[in-house]
Amino acid sequence: MGVQKPRPRADERRLMNCAVQVSWTTSSGETRTLRAKCLDVSRQGARLECEQPIDLRTNVYLQAPIQGLMGNATVRYCTRAGLKYRIGLLFGSAASQAELGRKRCLSQSQAATEGPAA
Repeated sequence: MGVQKPRPRADERRLMNCAVQVSWTTSSGETRTLRAKCLDVSRQGARLECEQPIDLRTNVYLQAPIQGLMGNATVRYCTRAGLKYRIGLLFGSAASQAELGRKRCLSQSQAATEGPAA
């Protein structure tokens, strides 16, 4: 078989470097919360880095109040990267508040990468 080419992303990802809080309920009913670093974000998802793995297909709630980023997501992948884990999230159908927060987060990220106008 040949090598599969990765599918192009539907939305461009913006680099981030902010703290987020991730919460979920385990299969045994225990509520878990951890702090992670958001590496990048798009309208459809985010990539996190944290010290603990999260199981695939886990439904999580993501919060970064300072960035206005919040909402429900599903874990699409979790891979080890050195001593930490990289976790890919796919946002669920967005409530209006979560969608507005992601848009604000993306626009702030874009403004930071473009720098001040000349």
